[in-house]
Amino acid sequence: MKDELIEKMRRWCSKQERCTFEVRRKLQQANVSESDQKKTLEALEREGFLSNARFLESYVRTHAEYKRWGPLKIAAGLRTKGFTSTESNQAINEASGDLFDTILCELVQKKEAELLENRERVIRFLLSRGFRVDDILKSIDEARLR
Repeated sequence: MKDELIEKMRRWCSKQERCTFEVRRKLQQANVSESDQKKTLEALEREGFLSNARFLESYVRTHAEYKRWGPLKIAAGLRTKGFTSTESNQAINEASGDLFDTILCELVQKKEAELLENRERVIRFLLSRGFRVDDILKSIDEARLR
């Protein structure tokens, strides 16, 4: 049973990056004992199928580049995956320094026509994407100067 379980988790983890929280939750759903969970997690980490550091880097990069999320929304998403605020903030800070500024600038440019008509709505949209108010206002002011 244990070898089958580890093999099943290897296949699952090899499909996409996973974090310890997700694997532990899946094992709990399968009613795996606490000691077997620990052994399985250790085996997956030792074999390179599971790495929280790799997961953090991948999560921040994909959610910023593809979903166009800001740092606040990414940090909230990481907290739901069981990471502390410190771990989340460190992963976000390690991301490219200009990455979030570039994304925010692109989103403001995309919403430029709507910005003239309904500024508050655009600001709410950008807030929902996880950007800070100060950064949003600064980016909007810069867009006006262009």
